[in-house]
Amino acid sequence: MNLLTRVLFGCVVLTVSAGEMYTSLLNVRQAISVERKLIDDLRTYIDHEFERLQDIRRFYTKVSDLHTGLYKGLAAAMANPLAAFTLINRLHSEWLNVICTEADKVLKDHRHSTAVV
Repeated sequence: MNLLTRVLFGCVVLTVSAGEMYTSLLNVRQAISVERKLIDDLRTYIDHEFERLQDIRRFYTKVSDLHTGLYKGLAAAMANPLAAFTLINRLHSEWLNVICTEADKVLKDHRHSTAVV
């Protein structure tokens, strides 16, 4: 092989290699961008879950405090119509919201996991 042929062959190989390397770098750059978006979405999800957990903790504290204070004496609590009303209201609305919110989340997660598979 003469020198000119070797140089031309080298240029062709470098051009093909550079093209493949450019494509590989472009794919890596795209993958990095996708992972950055996933990290941002995961952070948002964690923040929302943290807020939801804080809401549940506040509800738990509120209900626990009521039971240690107001409902400690069962006869006194039953004789108080306001306590009975707030209990029924809480069971009907607040507990239902906590349970339904969690059930909706579980169903949504289940739908998502079956859709992805």
